Amino acid sequence: MSNSATAIQQLQNALGQFDQDSEQLTGAWCQLRQQIFDQGRELAVAYSERRQLLDEVQVLRQETSRAQHLSSMGEMTARLAHQIRTPLSTALLYASQLKQVHLHQQQHDCFVDRLLVGLRHLDHMVNDMLLFARGGQTAKQAVSVGELLQQVHHALLPQLQQAGAEWIAPTVSQELVICGQQDMLTSVLCNLVTNALDARETGACLEWQIGLQGGVIELALQDNGPGIPAALHEQIFEPFFTTRANGTGLGLAVVCAVIRAHNGNIELDRNSTDGARFVIRLPVFAGPTQVLPEEPATTSGRIAVAG
Repeated sequence: MSNSATAIQQLQNALGQFDQDSEQLTGAWCQLRQQIFDQGRELAVAYSERRQLLDEVQVLRQETSRAQHLSSMGEMTARLAHQIRTPLSTALLYASQLKQVHLHQQQHDCFVDRLLVGLRHLDHMVNDMLLFARGGQTAKQAVSVGELLQQVHHALLPQLQQAGAEWIAPTVSQELVICGQQDMLTSVLCNLVTNALDARETGACLEWQIGLQGGVIELALQDNGPGIPAALHEQIFEPFFTTRANGTGLGLAVVCAVIRAHNGNIELDRNSTDGARFVIRLPVFAGPTQVLPEEPATTSGRIAVAG
C-alpha cells in the first residue's frame, strides 16, 4: 500500500474514532444535562418543602408564644385577683370611715391619704396588667429622648421630692429621637425609677446615661441602691417574680415586653458594682441626624433639654 493510501486510511480511522468519541461525549453531555435537570427539580422540591416546613415552624412558634402568653395572662389574673383584695379591702375600709359624722379633720385627712395610697397601688397593678397584656403593641411615632426623660421626671416629681432623691440627667438635643409610643415608654421608665426608689428609700441617686452607637441609642439608669444579687440576675425579668411582699412581679416583665415591642432590648449591667444599672437599647428614628447628648447636668427639679 502506498504512503498516500496509508495516510488516507489513518485519516479515515481518526475520523471514525472522532465520530465515536463525539457520540459518546454527546451521550454523556445529554445524560449530565438530564441529571442536572433532575437534581434541579429535586432541589426545587426540597426548597419548597423546606419553605413549607419553615412556615409551619413559624406558625407553631406563634401559636406556642400565644399559648404561653395566654397561660401567663391566666396566671396573672389569678395572682392579681388575690393581690387586689388587700388594697381594695383597705381602701373600702378607709372610705367607709369617711362617712362618720363627727370625724376630726386630722383623722379625715389621714383616711383620705391612706385611701389614695391604696387606690394608687390598685391603679399601678391594673396599668401593669394592661401593658403586659398588650405586650406594648400600639401605634408608634417619633419620640424625643429629652422630652421622654422630662415626662418621666415630671410624673415622678412628688415621689422624688418626698424621698429626697437626686436626679442626674444629661442635656439632650431635641434631634435625638427614637420611634415608639411615648406614654408606654414613660410608664416603663417610671417603673425602673420606682424600683430604684423602693430599693433605697432615702438618699437615692438616679443617674441617666445616654449613648449613641450606629443606629441604636443606649439609655441607662444607674442607682446607688444595694444592687441585685447575682443569684437573681436570671429571674428578674420573669413574670410574677418579685422579692417584695406587696409586689406583683410584673414591673420588669412589663418593661421587657414593651422594650421588645419597640424592637429594642433591656439588660442588667452585671459589671456594675455600685447599685443596679439597667441598659435599654432602642433603634433611633430614621429621620434627621442624631446628636449625642452633652455632659450630664445634676438636678433634683427639672431636666434640662436643649432646644
